[in-house]
Amino acid sequence: MHNIVICGDVGERRLTETIINVCSKNGGVLVCDKGKLYETCENPRFFIVTDVAESFCQSIVVLGEDVGDIEIKNEFAVIVEGENMRGLEILKNQGCKNVLTCSMNGKATLNISSVYPQKIINLQRNIKTLDGKMTEPCEFKISCGEDEIYPVLAAGGIMVLSGLND
Repeated sequence: MHNIVICGDVGERRLTETIINVCSKNGGVLVCDKGKLYETCENPRFFIVTDVAESFCQSIVVLGEDVGDIEIKNEFAVIVEGENMRGLEILKNQGCKNVLTCSMNGKATLNISSVYPQKIINLQRNIKTLDGKMTEPCEFKISCGEDEIYPVLAAGGIMVLSGLND
């Protein structure tokens, strides 16, 4: 089971909902969200926790725009929007090395190359998946109804890190 920690997604919570939706379609999800625990299928592939102050066990940490103080272990994979200055500052101060940036910027790890008729994500550099395999730059489709770019890219980042971008 892959652990995902989502921090700093308040308000409409598009980031959280998009990630839950995409992960549900790609192996199922056990969710601990605001004190409620539920699962989308038997034997889910993903475990999602929201709004914690410290990441735990081997995790993918996804930072929203309202991220507060969080302690992130250096070996964790972190997904952050390229324009999230607060999130980037936290990562820099903690010396995090396995960071996937998501943005329309050509220098970002992940960006969108098409949104219509389907969303196609462009992986710009080699990354190591959670099981230690190397994934080379590529394009892959992602199925989700969200139109906002960062939640789509963050969900795509989770799929790449999980080895599910084929």
